Amino acid sequence: MSSPKSILLIGGSRGIGLGIVKQALSVFPEATIFATARDSSKANELQDVVNASNGRVQVIAADANDSNSLHLAAEEIGRLTDSLDIVIYNSGILNGFGNLLEVGIQPLIENITTNVYGAYYTATEFVPLLLKSKYEKKTLVLLSSSFASMQLSDEISAVHESLFGSGYDATAMYNISKTALNRLGKELDIVLSRQGLPVVLIHPGLVKTDMNPYGDIDISESVSGIVNVIQSFKAGKKNFYDWSGNELPW
Repeated sequence: MSSPKSILLIGGSRGIGLGIVKQALSVFPEATIFATARDSSKANELQDVVNASNGRVQVIAADANDSNSLHLAAEEIGRLTDSLDIVIYNSGILNGFGNLLEVGIQPLIENITTNVYGAYYTATEFVPLLLKSKYEKKTLVLLSSSFASMQLSDEISAVHESLFGSGYDATAMYNISKTALNRLGKELDIVLSRQGLPVVLIHPGLVKTDMNPYGDIDISESVSGIVNVIQSFKAGKKNFYDWSGNELPW
């Protein structure tokens, strides 16, 4: 099997995204990796990776909340490559931690803007480059969460209530947005898989990052698993997995 030659990571300046960039450099030695950052001048860790990559990592300025920003990023990448083999949407936020009846509507709007609209903008802008790929495992990857699962919602809510002693699920606004992202991924897969471009949703695990101090695995374990799922995923099967390759229920 051939190796991907071009990979795009939306949201690559820190955390899981930066970890994926580093992992992809190692696992896909022939690939050029495009990594987006809202403000490249502040993406110091990513710039260190760029400086050590011998030109294999390129930083593209893009804001996942801004459709025009992603459009300009797509135009820039289109001038640098004829196609993309893998696109990974990693941008995500968790706002409105607390009782959903008290935090107000703004956190829900913010979560949906980044976690759902940004994924949609990414698909509309970069699918044309993905469809031009000759790589046999070309894929659109959306990083989701087990919190998106309707089937697991009671179990997850009970764990959260126990953990925080709250009497409510404090991540409700985030959960709602990730459930919407899953449906978006499913609808995109219905359209794109018949064109040879599957869409896979991956739960990265409860990762210890600056956004989630309650994580139980580190970034290196998560990103190693994510890349393994991308490599081993078979189109036509269920497309919602965790980082270790286990299928998750909708």
